[in-house]
Amino acid sequence: MAAKVLAFINYKGGVAKTTSAYHVGCWLAGLKNKRVLLIDIDPQTNLTFLCASTEDWQRRKDRVGTIATMYKRYLDGNPIDTKRYLWENPIRLRDGRRHPRLDLVPCDIELIGEDIAVGQIAGVYPSLEMLRKNARQFLRDRDFLVKAIHEVQDKYDYVLIDCPPNLYLMTQNALVASHHYIVTAIPDHLSTIGLNILIRKVNEIGELMTSAAGFAGRPADNHRVAELGAVLFVRVRIGGAMQTIAHASKMEEVRSTLGTRKCFDTHTTELIGYTEAAEYRLPIWFHDSDNARRASQKQEYPNIVDEILEMF
Repeated sequence: MAAKVLAFINYKGGVAKTTSAYHVGCWLAGLKNKRVLLIDIDPQTNLTFLCASTEDWQRRKDRVGTIATMYKRYLDGNPIDTKRYLWENPIRLRDGRRHPRLDLVPCDIELIGEDIAVGQIAGVYPSLEMLRKNARQFLRDRDFLVKAIHEVQDKYDYVLIDCPPNLYLMTQNALVASHHYIVTAIPDHLSTIGLNILIRKVNEIGELMTSAAGFAGRPADNHRVAELGAVLFVRVRIGGAMQTIAHASKMEEVRSTLGTRKCFDTHTTELIGYTEAAEYRLPIWFHDSDNARRASQKQEYPNIVDEILEMF
């Protein structure tokens, strides 16, 4: 059975996108016994550095390569050979064991130059054949992750893609390769406005893919973008045991606009424990600081994973 592919997106940073992809993947693999592949396509490489030290990453990059290496092979017309670039069980736990059932395709800052080449299909063409050729190239530019994941999809139950904070070419690749996308959002005024724009832009990317498929003479069903899975509210401020009024009202506003089925019931809170655990490259429930234990006891990501399993 092929893996379920989920992309974690937003076009702004600082919205716990990487933290969420990481913790969802770790809980699925560690406690739900799912086979999970994390794919880091954000040139900031934060998901990679949540899984492994910079020293281990550098050695692996020099010896094997990263997703940037895979992408260059794709552009050059060579086999991607995804299996070669799988970093198996990269997360090292405190007792020396490796986190089970969780693999990684690491990222690299070298990917940043490729991420802004968005391409277009609009314009005037001297012949129908030139239009078709351009449409085929447009589709190929966004087909890299589809092909890379296809090579290993039977090996995993879930593939989680951590996208850069934009809707450029690599994020469009993730949207085409995924079944659903999850938007992490802080429930404040600006994020709420941006959320509506983000969903509209993803729909526009989908329309471009359909148009390109038509011009190229290919089935549109083979080039669809992911559907909105749900919005995950993150870093919700709390005062004592209660959410702040501003955040609570914004969450209710989005739920009433999108529908409750398009928003997670569970949200994450703004807790220092997540930052402390990240310094040790550990999921929150494996870190032993007081703040981490308190955060872990809230069961935020375990509850989010339960919702994901029910949704998808």
